[in-house]
Amino acid sequence: MARKTFQGWLDGEYSSPVDVPASDVALIVVDMQNAFLREEYSLGIAETQEPFAAAIPGTANLIAAARLAGVPVIYTRYAYLPGNEDQLSPTGRLEGTPLTPRLVEGTVDIEIIDELAPEPGDIVLDKSRPSAFYGTRLEPFLTAKGIRSVVICGVTTNICVETTARDASQKGYKTFVVEDAVGEAELSRHWHALYTIEFLFGTVCTVADVQHSWGAPVTGVPGYPLKRGENVTNLAWLETAAS
Repeated sequence: MARKTFQGWLDGEYSSPVDVPASDVALIVVDMQNAFLREEYSLGIAETQEPFAAAIPGTANLIAAARLAGVPVIYTRYAYLPGNEDQLSPTGRLEGTPLTPRLVEGTVDIEIIDELAPEPGDIVLDKSRPSAFYGTRLEPFLTAKGIRSVVICGVTTNICVETTARDASQKGYKTFVVEDAVGEAELSRHWHALYTIEFLFGTVCTVADVQHSWGAPVTGVPGYPLKRGENVTNLAWLETAAS
């Protein structure tokens, strides 16, 4: 096969079905919280929450497949101490910018959205940095359970999903990121993050790949708006944001 390039990857190269491990594997659901996915809550980092909300159906399908297969489901929540005491101050060109109180533990902001609510036996880990590994009990849990592969979904593609995938890969876990179960505010960041993951840190797969590998009904994500080789820019929310 020819040398991998971003444009070729975006046009649909390296998109053939892949097998995802069905044993010694965990599903990591990254930051599917009210603050990211509900317009009325605090984050407000995008013109609309729609790009993030696009990850909800695929994530729901992955959680259902994991539970059917007996795969551990691990949720992360971005959460700061009261007063945002552990939030880093802006640096570089943004140095001196005041912090906006958000994602404070104990508030409705940080709760997982109702559609994806954890069930008894699921693991919920709070973090105050982009990586699910930094300052959490994620790695001790994976080690205790003998898990050597992780499947990652959630938001945002370019920040917490990609950072978690990079750390997982560097720690020796076989890493899969599910492209139709992630979301990002800006399309260029979404696509470049996934390409970077595929280039070195893991495998970009689909919900259908995971469902097939885990013995679940293969539904994919009907209507998911981002598909390599077919629909990479022409999205309704872009038209809405520009109007």
